[in-house]
Amino acid sequence: MIVKTQAIVLRMIPFSETSRVVLWLTSDHGKIATIIKGAHRRRSPFVGQVDLFYTCELLVYLRLFRGLHIVKECSPLKPRTPLRSRWRSTACASYFAELVARISPLYAPHPELFRLLDMALDYFSDQSALEIGMFWFEFKLMQLMGFSPQLNECLICRHPLKTDGRWQPARSAAPGVACPQSLRDSVAGAAGGTTNGRRETAAGAREAAVFSCGRGGVLCKTCAPAAGAEALPIAPDILGMLRFWQSSRSWRSAQSAACTPRQTKELERILGLFMQYHLEIGNPARATALSILRTRISP
Repeated sequence: MIVKTQAIVLRMIPFSETSRVVLWLTSDHGKIATIIKGAHRRRSPFVGQVDLFYTCELLVYLRLFRGLHIVKECSPLKPRTPLRSRWRSTACASYFAELVARISPLYAPHPELFRLLDMALDYFSDQSALEIGMFWFEFKLMQLMGFSPQLNECLICRHPLKTDGRWQPARSAAPGVACPQSLRDSVAGAAGGTTNGRRETAAGAREAAVFSCGRGGVLCKTCAPAAGAEALPIAPDILGMLRFWQSSRSWRSAQSAACTPRQTKELERILGLFMQYHLEIGNPARATALSILRTRISP
């Protein structure tokens, strides 16, 4: 059957002297692999119409479970030209596209994942806070996959947990817009703060101690020994930041976070191990992207 859908290019592989195989994430049919016949011919109608990280309108002859599908027409909607010249942005886009390609099953529609990838590629092509933005999109990806961590109370004793009331974003989520209520809730201190709709008191709230990837959340100092050696220490300011991201819906919350080198390193470690544990994949593209982001070239 012939279908029309929007799709994002995840990978491109030469198939012959004139054709190429393209792996797409579509909005309606999930991940699919297609062949574009004659794509390398000089007078091909596909010349300049498809490339890595493009969001395209695709007309494809879909043959379910019968190998490669055949692309009939392709029109670029978002070519994302800056990703051709900004090598740090390209490294982030390559990592995130590869991550989505590895975790997405064939023919499994996931419109929210499509929208998140589309948003991430827009962000990487236009924004400058690439490292923190990458962590934000990783966190949102884990939420979409059903692995959102428990951050508001101890996983064992169920006591509410304190965060660092001193942590604040560097600026508002958007010019002229006040910080959302979710931020004020996420950084509430022990005296009179709110967490998950309940009132924290100085006697009732406990201090977070460790983040357990296996248990999927945070444990207080009293219950921390039960997590074993795999648990990671988590600072109150990192917990507050993760709570803020968990409640946010816009990538602008990533821009609002001015992180110190210590905070950046903790976020990298916690999110990296959390994804590796629950997605059960090792992704060297992440280490490569982070290495490129931290490369400094002398003038």
